[in-house]
Amino acid sequence: MNEVHADKATLDDETAEHIANALWMSAYDPTRIPESITEKIFSKNNSSTAFGSRMRTYLDWLLAHPQSHNPNYKRRYENLKAYCAELTVHQAYVITSKFLGLNASQGFEPMPKAADLQFPRDHLPQLRTSVGWHFFVGSCWDEVGSEYGVECMFFRVALLPPGLAAELGLSDVENQVVELQLGISDAGGRHYQADPIVIAGTTGLVSCGLDPFRYELGKNRIASVRKESFWPLTVEAWGLQKAVEGATELSINLTFDAGKEYLCQGDNGCMPCVDGMGTLYYSIPNIILAQGSELSLGSRTIPLNKGVFWFDHQWGALLGNPRSAVLRAANNTKKPDPPGWDWFMAQFKDDRQLTMFAAHRSAYASYYFRTGSEPPGTMRVDTSGKYMNEHKELVNTWGTLTIREWVKGELSPNPPLYPVTHTWHPNKWEFAFDTNLPEDLRSFTMTPIVDSGQTNFFANGSQYSEGAVYIRGSNEADIGRGFAESVEYADTAGAMFSIAGIDDVRLQRLIRETSSSWPRRFWSLLYVFTHRSQLKAVLASQKGLEFFAKPSTSHTHAPRH
Repeated sequence: MNEVHADKATLDDETAEHIANALWMSAYDPTRIPESITEKIFSKNNSSTAFGSRMRTYLDWLLAHPQSHNPNYKRRYENLKAYCAELTVHQAYVITSKFLGLNASQGFEPMPKAADLQFPRDHLPQLRTSVGWHFFVGSCWDEVGSEYGVECMFFRVALLPPGLAAELGLSDVENQVVELQLGISDAGGRHYQADPIVIAGTTGLVSCGLDPFRYELGKNRIASVRKESFWPLTVEAWGLQKAVEGATELSINLTFDAGKEYLCQGDNGCMPCVDGMGTLYYSIPNIILAQGSELSLGSRTIPLNKGVFWFDHQWGALLGNPRSAVLRAANNTKKPDPPGWDWFMAQFKDDRQLTMFAAHRSAYASYYFRTGSEPPGTMRVDTSGKYMNEHKELVNTWGTLTIREWVKGELSPNPPLYPVTHTWHPNKWEFAFDTNLPEDLRSFTMTPIVDSGQTNFFANGSQYSEGAVYIRGSNEADIGRGFAESVEYADTAGAMFSIAGIDDVRLQRLIRETSSSWPRRFWSLLYVFTHRSQLKAVLASQKGLEFFAKPSTSHTHAPRH
């Protein structure tokens, strides 16, 4: 039984603020919170003591489940336990999502050998996987033609493997942390991001279901209107940008009448599926905004006249160890690529769409984590895409992405918590694609609708750039709208350690260490040599890796989007 704490001062100020924001209040007011939610908020399961105790239990579980061909995390886990006497939900979220290492992918539902996406079932958050998100981005116009870019995302992380969570008395929903990402760009003006709201499932503020589909985070919601259809669909969200000069209120109330066909990413939805790792991923492009939709910026409420949006749902095991020893060993034999990626969606005129991806590579490390007065030079990388034509037919395509223009990340939704990084991020993208695309789409550029950058922060401390773009073809002709995303260009480990309360420099060094030791690389090479046939069989069963490279090359693993 969850007993209610007698002393309600046990709720820390930050958690109280996040709960208030999830309920669309700028400050915590217990008189405005339903009694059923109050009981959950002040239950033992939602206390900082409980989050700390569960994290210590999880660290002991990881110590008891080491994996072969893997770093030895014993010192890391033993030192982390010293910081887990009590944890806020925000601290637990950062530790789980950023500090536990590769073998923390154990215990979660593995990715299947082949995708079998079914709807409406797979619209739901898949709570027994480690991570997932529901993501809406698009461009919209008000009644006088002013343009806006909108991003809204429910980003979910399971704090514990589901079996361990059940042993500790948590349901799948209670085991989640969900954060709200909300951003609005005012074309020709500036970009706004609400302070990310972080909510634990143990508060009772996270819920989901079918018949009809719904996914709720406090008063923020993604919900179908009818039982028998995904459409019409309503997306409502609210937040505060907590800048130094004062808070700015942001909100959206969007209804979508319909979308195009499902666009199954990668190999029919595997993006990729390799030895239990990877993600399942589908999109719905060309989502049409209904009349009556609106957004707000500060004191302005803005009725919207039209808009076109894009929906992504992706889930799985984004980072971590494969299930088989031989693939873990193979991954040890080479220097790991840095985390991060560039992702894009393009919605061209004449009902044609393209989604594109470029993973970070070690060869381009000099372009990441760049500060200082001079921007990086020209970066040219391979990119891959999936194109949907006006007849809803899909084709994979490969090309080249060139970045010549950069902008500094000078924005923060809450500077004391997420310090401004002054890091250079891409700010214009030039694409050249192969003959799989129509001739008029083989060369185009993306340019942000604002000049000052569209950088944002996740609640785990990571910075990313995300915003609406103009798409221009030959002779600068306007050929559509899209969104551009750049992840892990800034080194924000300091912010992560600060949020988690970890001030031990030696522990910070242990957490940041990613390279393989020479002895482990040697024994991994030997193991791969003596298990060549097994490795060949594992790689032969993969689905979706071919999306990440031109047909003449291959990779053994790849991250999102």
